[in-house]
Amino acid sequence: MGDDDPFGSYGLSRVRLEDKPVFDRFFTSCSTRLSDYSFANTFVWRDSIHLRWRVLHDRLCVFANGEGGLTLLFPPLGPGDFRAAVREALAICEAYNHKVGFTGVTRVEYVSQEILETFGEPFEAEPMSGDYLYATARMIDLEGSDLASKRQARNRFARRYAARTEPFGPQHVDECLRLLRLWHCQHEDSIVAGSPSIRIKRAKEEAATAEAIRHAHALGLTGMVLYAGEPMVGFTFSERLGADTCSILIEKTDREFVGSAQYIFSEFCRQYWSDTTWCNVGDDWEIPSLAWTKHSYRPAGRLAKWTVRPLPSATVVWPGLPAETEAPLRVEPPTEPSPAPAAEPRWYLDRADLKDLEELRRIETQCFDEPLALTRRQLRYLLRSPHVTTHVVRQDGHVVAEAIVLRRRTARGVVGRIYTLAVDATRRSHGMGRALLCNCVETLHREGALAVVLEVALENTAAQALYERSGFARVSQLADYYAPGRDAWKMRLELQPKPALLNV
Repeated sequence: MGDDDPFGSYGLSRVRLEDKPVFDRFFTSCSTRLSDYSFANTFVWRDSIHLRWRVLHDRLCVFANGEGGLTLLFPPLGPGDFRAAVREALAICEAYNHKVGFTGVTRVEYVSQEILETFGEPFEAEPMSGDYLYATARMIDLEGSDLASKRQARNRFARRYAARTEPFGPQHVDECLRLLRLWHCQHEDSIVAGSPSIRIKRAKEEAATAEAIRHAHALGLTGMVLYAGEPMVGFTFSERLGADTCSILIEKTDREFVGSAQYIFSEFCRQYWSDTTWCNVGDDWEIPSLAWTKHSYRPAGRLAKWTVRPLPSATVVWPGLPAETEAPLRVEPPTEPSPAPAAEPRWYLDRADLKDLEELRRIETQCFDEPLALTRRQLRYLLRSPHVTTHVVRQDGHVVAEAIVLRRRTARGVVGRIYTLAVDATRRSHGMGRALLCNCVETLHREGALAVVLEVALENTAAQALYERSGFARVSQLADYYAPGRDAWKMRLELQPKPALLNV
């Protein structure tokens, strides 16, 4: 490897089309296939996020060199020694990051629930946005009152335009690239108005989509194009993930042709994927408008994804690496074999009801001083109110975190308020607070709320950091809000309006 490839000394290779058989062997060994666990998905993103790969201990390790240093794009996959592959892969990340001066914590992204349980200690996990999973048959028929608007939009498009579809082929490449540029122009206002992270994601997505168009056949993608009479107004690409699931990687339509998105999604499932049980459309990148769109198709469930980071501990160097790659690591290997730690009980998001009253009260009294903690009477009132939702995390049969959301109607529309957010002191640093916050914001956005507000104590810097990372901004300081001498920040998150046209 030459100087143009700084990863050569670490044995990392570029992702090439010729590597597909090797990748496929490792991906098909997974019993739970996330949308990210495919060669096509890896290949099209290879330049946008600077991907490299290497097989370690008979496990496929894919590295991403983004703004957060060198990381693992997903956990080591395959039949080999998982823990050994994780140790060596993280050592490579740490060595490279040390060399370039990156001081952040190395991470493993896109970890499935199944694989998460094999990490154990000393790692911590934080939830990511999970894959949306739909029943394929329901996406074909769009039956039910909750999908009536989708069904009507699809049918209006079919009636209004001379709709026809064709299997994607080389003759469609230039037309699809032109439509991709048009799609970008049509969405430019919302992209520019979004946060810097959203703009970066959208730019990288456009580049990845162009790669999929150019290499669809070599990647083994199934593609379809949609015409409304003469003009092409949509294209979509997908692949099979296991025997019973299809994965929709890409769908783009001309927003001037109302109903084209609903038509192409439904028709694509009907023509090509009616033999599958499930349709996976990927995650929402934590972009509120995209989350609202994917929720609007009423998913049957979500496939959980996690980011895993090593916990801070003694610094050591893993054996077996070249001397020039040595650098401090944040995980210490056991000197002797030891039994795997018992897996921590899974936790999941849910809504509370009256039977949870005592556990909610317990969390209130644990997390807040008594004058501020909600009483049983207040909690009972909130649980019964039609304008309030109480979001909780359940683990091992108990409520371990809560978030209460109020709604207030203004002249401009509804504003949501996160009235309280609390996590059991023994369950913190597991991503529960962030998951609850995202769930509350997504719920309000789906309902069409204009904004979300909350109050947080000035001394609670950890909560302020969580809210700011989620897009909340400080609006004003509230004197003596919690008690004399205990001020608070009022924070606010503006929500983008629900899009008029919906693309999965």
